[in-house]
Amino acid sequence: MAFRRSGKPAAQHRRILRDTTPTRPSRFQGAHRKDGWVLYRWETEFGAAVLAYTVGGEMGTTFPSHALLGELADNAAVLAVVAPDYNVPHGPSLEAIDAAGPDEYYATTWRRLEQLLGMPAPYWHSNLRDPALMTAWRPGAATLTVPAVVIPDPAPLLRLAAEEPDGSHAAVATLTLAREAMWDCAQTALREITEHVDSSDGIASIAIAARPLVPAEPPVVAEEILRDGWRSILNRTDVLAAECARVGSIMGPGRYFPGSCKVTVDPAFCAQAAQWAARLQPSPRTALAIDLGDDQEHTILVDPATDMPAVRTDEGMIETIAPQRLPTLSPLAALTIAHRSVWVTCEDDTVFLAPQIGPSYTYGYEGGGPVALARLIGLLLDDITHTAPGFDATRPDAGLSHAVEEDWKSRSSPFTLTRTELEVLCNG
Repeated sequence: MAFRRSGKPAAQHRRILRDTTPTRPSRFQGAHRKDGWVLYRWETEFGAAVLAYTVGGEMGTTFPSHALLGELADNAAVLAVVAPDYNVPHGPSLEAIDAAGPDEYYATTWRRLEQLLGMPAPYWHSNLRDPALMTAWRPGAATLTVPAVVIPDPAPLLRLAAEEPDGSHAAVATLTLAREAMWDCAQTALREITEHVDSSDGIASIAIAARPLVPAEPPVVAEEILRDGWRSILNRTDVLAAECARVGSIMGPGRYFPGSCKVTVDPAFCAQAAQWAARLQPSPRTALAIDLGDDQEHTILVDPATDMPAVRTDEGMIETIAPQRLPTLSPLAALTIAHRSVWVTCEDDTVFLAPQIGPSYTYGYEGGGPVALARLIGLLLDDITHTAPGFDATRPDAGLSHAVEEDWKSRSSPFTLTRTELEVLCNG
């Protein structure tokens, strides 16, 4: 039997949080936590509505889908997800998916959500999401003043600071980092709630569940104290120091570390790498080796000239941490460009892995790597103890920049340039 189309267009799905007008109030059914989310649920005349927040980590962009709805609330009619940005002037962005509709999420607003629920829905800034407080919320609850949630948890930093004696630079370093993280998270929440929620045209439909408890602004601490404090922590071999190193590497005080950039060295690639590798000695695992992994099968080594840790890989490579500055007063005599590494030979014949905190050193094109290499050369010619170039807008010497980006395109590493050759490029 043949079937003929009727010719009538298919009925268009009416999106619950865009096209419907409720005729009776909803009933709040509570909140619970599931798989990294906090979920608020209401029973509406169109079926269950769920409002979802991610918790427990940095908030990424998670768009609602039928798969997500099935994972979080398989019997709900609509799922709304609070996105990490703002829909100016309507307030925090909301994206929704209907169980009965096509697998396409759509934008909605807090006004639409209030119309469906019959009450303002709770808003939690991403820096204030404490799951215990979130799941305890009920309609009509007073706005809480809560400490900002810092990720990663700064507890190891505070524990070390508490266990150190008075006047300890290590205590100052960890306490400063924890205070700065708490301050930054609280200030971000305060600013974004003020600018994008309080002033939104949907504020009457938003129940701001929490505002930040703003701590005292951290005092300014001398860089020398912070560097000395982190140096003493990273030289330790205990688990607490390693936990502080891990937290610190994520939070970003790497500028105060004696070394923070991992480099892979092929000791067979050039004479300078072989000379450096030959002086490595076995060493206890210090906290500075945290970026070299936790594999206890590999013997930790150390460069006695810089105290930077290293490990030999199963492939014959050496993973190490580049120093931020060189511990020598002997001027630069030559520079060797090798594979994935740059080597400094001083006038006293000591070879060092080049200091590094920014992009990898590369050449033969216009980009961050060549700019960093040109800046490194200029800095070390002027002062062998200068800190490695970081991430900023400072441009290198024009002659060095042209050489690194253009003149060296045809060169194959490894190749070495003497101090005289490098100085000629600076004056070119």
